[in-house]
Amino acid sequence: MKSPIDSRARFVETTAALLRRQGYHATGLSQIIKESGAPKGSLYFHFPGGKETLAEAALEQSGDQMHEDLRRLVAAAKGPKEAIMAVTTALADQLEASDFLDGCPVATVALEAAAQSPTLQAVCSRSYARWQEMIEAYLERSGLPPTQAGSLANLVLCAVEGALLLSRAHRDTTPLRRVGQQLAALVAGGARGDAGGKQSTRP
Repeated sequence: MKSPIDSRARFVETTAALLRRQGYHATGLSQIIKESGAPKGSLYFHFPGGKETLAEAALEQSGDQMHEDLRRLVAAAKGPKEAIMAVTTALADQLEASDFLDGCPVATVALEAAAQSPTLQAVCSRSYARWQEMIEAYLERSGLPPTQAGSLANLVLCAVEGALLLSRAHRDTTPLRRVGQQLAALVAGGARGDAGGKQSTRP
């Protein structure tokens, strides 16, 4: 028999995958129960608030996983330029591998449900804040002053999120890969100290 913990994990993992692919409104409890293979009776035991509380847990898990993936890619990179390229390349490769079904694990819900659900809005906001804080901290460690690192981290996050959306819409990862190249050059310049209006002394 499946343990209660296993049933909860199956509900969360299944919901996370469905939200990523088809959004909040198109994902129903019947589909979640069917695809998870977990007992129907245990759903409200683990998630007495129903679909919204289940989606909250799934988004938390997706946000944590994305944070860990970003941390791992950035930690393995030689510098800011390589880190940006590693992240955007990984996202583009994952998007192609999923036949353009798997975009950002948070964006789909943020776009369609956050305005109607304070609970889901809050969890989406927390995920985005954590990702930006990690990027900002990395840029500071790479030599950027805090104010510049903060604004540049915001730009990186916004550009990558927008490029993911365009890539899904076009079924083509060119927007994401191009944004990666442009951001890599911008971030590398900032880390050298020649972003923000200074001329580079390099040939």
